[in-house]
Amino acid sequence: MEQKVLAQHVVPRIYSHNSGICGRILHVVFTVQITEGEPRNMNVIRMALCLVALAANAFAIKIEINKGKVSPDPIAIVEFYDRDGNDSKEGSEIAGIVSDDLQSSGLFIIVNKASFLEDKKILCSRGPNIKNWNVLNARFLVYGKISGGFNPSISFTLVDVVAGTVMLNEEVSGKSSELRGIAHRVADIIYKRVTNDDGYFDSKIIYVETSDNSNPAKRKTRLVQIDQDGYNRKTLTDGRSLAITPRYGPNGVGAYILYDDSGKGILGKSAHVYTMNFSNGSSKLMISKELMSKLVKKNHGNPVQMTYAPRFSPDGQRAVFALIIDGNSAIYKIDLAANRLTQLTEHTCIDTSPCYSRDGKRIIFTSNRQGKEAVYMMNEDGSDAHKISQGDGKYSQPNWSPRDDLIAFSKQHGGRFSIGVMKPDGSGERLIISRYMAEAPDWLLNGRYIAFSGEARPGAKSELVIIDITGYHTRVVKTNGDASYPACSPRIAD
Repeated sequence: MEQKVLAQHVVPRIYSHNSGICGRILHVVFTVQITEGEPRNMNVIRMALCLVALAANAFAIKIEINKGKVSPDPIAIVEFYDRDGNDSKEGSEIAGIVSDDLQSSGLFIIVNKASFLEDKKILCSRGPNIKNWNVLNARFLVYGKISGGFNPSISFTLVDVVAGTVMLNEEVSGKSSELRGIAHRVADIIYKRVTNDDGYFDSKIIYVETSDNSNPAKRKTRLVQIDQDGYNRKTLTDGRSLAITPRYGPNGVGAYILYDDSGKGILGKSAHVYTMNFSNGSSKLMISKELMSKLVKKNHGNPVQMTYAPRFSPDGQRAVFALIIDGNSAIYKIDLAANRLTQLTEHTCIDTSPCYSRDGKRIIFTSNRQGKEAVYMMNEDGSDAHKISQGDGKYSQPNWSPRDDLIAFSKQHGGRFSIGVMKPDGSGERLIISRYMAEAPDWLLNGRYIAFSGEARPGAKSELVIIDITGYHTRVVKTNGDASYPACSPRIAD
């Protein structure tokens, strides 16, 4: 009987601390992968063997098994107090944001503060009594104080309640107008210390927002930037022209396509590709009018269309995109400093959605050159193009993980749309979610979560969704209007 793996890519969580009795102790927290068709007693035997082998090396072990899911760790987060241990409005707000961030990851569950046996004043004066947190089944405890007035500073402590040790003491500061950013940075630090992965809470998402979608005469499509949790909404374009498919590049600079419906000038209704500094909103043409004029001439005087906005190379010096000429699209590369365009594939089929690998040496894209849309890979100079996807259905919008270990994609198969992942050689394909509509996957900066857009059912609002790569944890991001084509910042964006 063929065994079906119920979950993959579950990353071990590692905690370490110093012990006066045993010296350096390593706490390893991991999930055992369970497959269908295996007898339960075999799993027990395997666990026993793991325990024996690791115990022989003086490791302390915690094993969680739940059909491949990572069981969320209970974490108690005490509202941050002032220097005298009194309530602080800002400290309470920051603690709430940190709690929301950590719980939204699917790896933590927040212990109800109504059950706390120690208050802020006790923690301020003498620190925690571990027994009072053990009885609550808390795995971790976070507490600390806020100071600084207009430039608040959070000093906080993360405690491993099971081991009874301090995992870290840290301080984060900022402006009073940036409380949410301070809280996100606190959550990032906690997340990284517990999981050994980078946090992603202090990051941004840019998406296409469509308002008044039911009334074509009043419909506006604009680019909007938000924090990954949906707060701090900032409008980037005014909606007078159609702006689509935003992309993040290095250093807070990105790209998007703007269509001018006026049809004026030599470019007509061609796609206008702009770069934008997402911090200050300044924009400029990525592909100069001179280059676009040559492309229009190549297209027999017809407007040149583009399927999706360009994606940048890791160093931000180049970008790749697909242009439609003579009814077929081909992949092009532009050297941004030299304003030089290089054609990488031919206009003999539909090649689209190119994306750089994180080392900048390879490009993935979709093509129908063998009859149906599939994922292909080629070298950065266009050589050695070959198919890598192996499944059925129509693939689109492949996107390389920041870790270079996985490729996300959208797929149409059996009347449904899905978001999936595969290894760079095309093996190990997994569909992590299927819906009526699901498209435009983009990675959050730590490579463990994917943002995408779609509709849950016919006629439903198009929404932004964040899902972890196991497919077990999803959340809908709060937006105004219909939301599509999310682009996630590769690092902290102001």
